Amino acid sequence: MTGLSHSTDQDTFTATGGPDVPTGQTARVIRTIAQGIADGVLIADERLPSIRVMADTHGVSRDTVQRAYDKLVAGGQIYARRGSGFYVSPPALMPAAPATRTAPVDLAPFQLCHSTLPLDRSPGSGVLRHEPSALEELNRVLKSVASSGLRTTGYGDPAGYLPLREQIRIKLGLDGIDVPVDAIMTVPGCIAGLGVVIRAFVRPGGRVLVEDPCSFAHVAALLSQGAEILHVPRKADGPDLDVLRLLCERYRPVMFLMSSLIQNPTGNCVSLHTARQLIEIAKEFEMILVDDVGQGDLLPATGGRPVVPLLLLDHLDRVIHVGGSSRILSPEVGVGHIVAGDRYQDMLNRFRPLNGLGNLQIQERVLYRFLDEGLYRRRCERIRGQLAKGTIALRQHFAGMGITTTPSMGGLFLWADLGGGVDTLELARRLLARGFLSAPGKHFRPASTVSSSEMRFNVTTTSEAALQVLADGLSSLRD
Repeated sequence: MTGLSHSTDQDTFTATGGPDVPTGQTARVIRTIAQGIADGVLIADERLPSIRVMADTHGVSRDTVQRAYDKLVAGGQIYARRGSGFYVSPPALMPAAPATRTAPVDLAPFQLCHSTLPLDRSPGSGVLRHEPSALEELNRVLKSVASSGLRTTGYGDPAGYLPLREQIRIKLGLDGIDVPVDAIMTVPGCIAGLGVVIRAFVRPGGRVLVEDPCSFAHVAALLSQGAEILHVPRKADGPDLDVLRLLCERYRPVMFLMSSLIQNPTGNCVSLHTARQLIEIAKEFEMILVDDVGQGDLLPATGGRPVVPLLLLDHLDRVIHVGGSSRILSPEVGVGHIVAGDRYQDMLNRFRPLNGLGNLQIQERVLYRFLDEGLYRRRCERIRGQLAKGTIALRQHFAGMGITTTPSMGGLFLWADLGGGVDTLELARRLLARGFLSAPGKHFRPASTVSSSEMRFNVTTTSEAALQVLADGLSSLRD
């Protein structure tokens, strides 16, 4: 077992000669071990010093070493043996040829979008339940557009309805994002937009980073393309940058698929500080940052910590921005959009037709009308108010049940921990047997080898009846 030490006054120690990383004690321990691996001082399958020995050597707490080891395990640099300790991982083997087998796509989570159960029996639904007045407004605009007479010959502009793209440009400009209209492309929805981006830039066997937890749609879209997925833990202020850097150094991923605003399922946002570091890491490793902001329009205007979409800081360099209106209007008539710089436009234009040759003439014109007449902005304001009230009420109910909910900055979902020992996948089966659809944590942590005690709840569809069945189900599991 090789001894490792470093001077505790080296606050800007780096392992690879690149830009400095966070200077905390945990980061220094991580860098020391990473340097030992890079220099060959630590070899594959060699046992690392115990947590106690490492803590004494470096003059830090055992908790600090434990956190450092956990991050190195998450990054694939080391691995743990139960009852034996931590060991250096063998070097990653690059595939000699593209993978011939594609990992299976788990379609079970998609029932959260396509369930036949009514919404008041679907606390796990991914659909925003609109107020009756909002549905009436949408129907009025839809009827007006459909009766106005449309040109039905040809496929239209492959980039999308130009007046709508102009309105999207104006909308982005109100958020401080100045982009040319040629940088904007419309697609059938946000998920469809992600599909176009993934097909354009990911090849079978290509390594792609996703967040943990993350949307099951992200994982499914990547697996269907044959990608090799690596997971970056999501923290309260965004992705874990230490793990992100380790994975970039070791695997050189082509893409990081993430959400800067109201991440699904946690509901939190990337802080301004983290966003800047994300962009710097992407530049350093020549990695594409794909920012899914499909829930971004649900972000309330608050006086809290500043949060912005990555595109605002990136200036069309490394970020591909993917958004949509499905949450605000409805999944049936929602339209998505992709915003990207010149370096990515050629490939996106090549692969956009694979998602449908024609434009969605009615849907695009419906969204255009909402944006052009100011209906979209007012609709967003009403929905945010609806979500704020629903979130407060649901948090209070969960607090009374002893259920912990993750702090969020708004949006449709609450991410809750039902407590140790609760297997939410088994709980979901029991709830479904009683006619209620729920969203167990395993749907959002597919890489985990252990059961999850977390569950996602829709604040607009979690009814009193659903909460009562949840309480009954928890009681039966704990008995």
